[in-house]
Amino acid sequence: MREERAVVCRAPWGVVLLVLCLFPLSAFASPFIYLTNSAEGTVSVIDMATHRGVDPPITVGEGPFGIALNPTGTRLYVTNLQSGTVSIIDTSTNTSIGIQVRVGNEPSGIAVDRKDGKIYVANYGSDTVSVIDPVTNEVTGSPITVERNPYGMALNPAGTRLYVSNQGSNTVSVIDTIVNKAVESIPVGSLPQGILVAPKGNLLYVVNAGSNSVLAIDTATNKITEPQVNVGMSPAAIAINPSGTRLYVANYASDDVSVIDTVSSKVIGPAIPVGHNPYAIMVNSSGDLVYVANRGSSTVSVIDSAAGKVIETIPYGRK
Repeated sequence: MREERAVVCRAPWGVVLLVLCLFPLSAFASPFIYLTNSAEGTVSVIDMATHRGVDPPITVGEGPFGIALNPTGTRLYVTNLQSGTVSIIDTSTNTSIGIQVRVGNEPSGIAVDRKDGKIYVANYGSDTVSVIDPVTNEVTGSPITVERNPYGMALNPAGTRLYVSNQGSNTVSVIDTIVNKAVESIPVGSLPQGILVAPKGNLLYVVNAGSNSVLAIDTATNKITEPQVNVGMSPAAIAINPSGTRLYVANYASDDVSVIDTVSSKVIGPAIPVGHNPYAIMVNSSGDLVYVANRGSSTVSVIDSAAGKVIETIPYGRK
């Protein structure tokens, strides 16, 4: 087991990532939040209607880390850092379907194409990206070579470009998904981690854990568009509201969330205090609530985006 550090420069054990399921599932009347519990080898489920956990947690592989839904919301894919696999969960029953797809070493980030359902997995220890066919649940083709320690992943809305943050080389690889090949490398800040594409697909945002900053990249030119925006300490993850006007950044070492106005590229107001070691973040479909997973306190902070403060704290899993 690796030692935890204030600056997250490796894919650590025991972290949490979360994903929000906004699809009406057959077995449940409300959407869910899914969170990985790496130390326990499980995925926790929170009912968004009640903000209570759904028991029991779902057992997956060793060291579950990254998590992503398919386009219809019927399958949840989970990377297992320690076992080098991807688990598949049936969201209608919230149970594993029993398949472990073997990928590269230390799979971390994961992304699903919203059009054809292909699954992309960043293999942190292999410096590659694996592609999984959603019909056969098997890896297709050869691994895509990127740079050192690929971590976060994001697809553009058309599914034609995949962006991968490489922590070991301080770059973002641009992958052409038609030919499954890296076509460009973009230098960014120190220890790039969280990454996302704006709703319109015109901008790519990169969180740099080592330089406490966020960068915006023009996806047409692959050039940085503005000076970096300074945020809190060791920012780990980033989310955007549906209209694309606000960015929310989880700052792992300062236990807070920075809010950025995307028009002015400036931080708005003081950072919002949350739980200990916030590591994953997301915004609901209406943009009024922001959910923050806190690794150190095993809680989810619920932020009212209009008020700019935490209005509820949800416990989950185990420390």
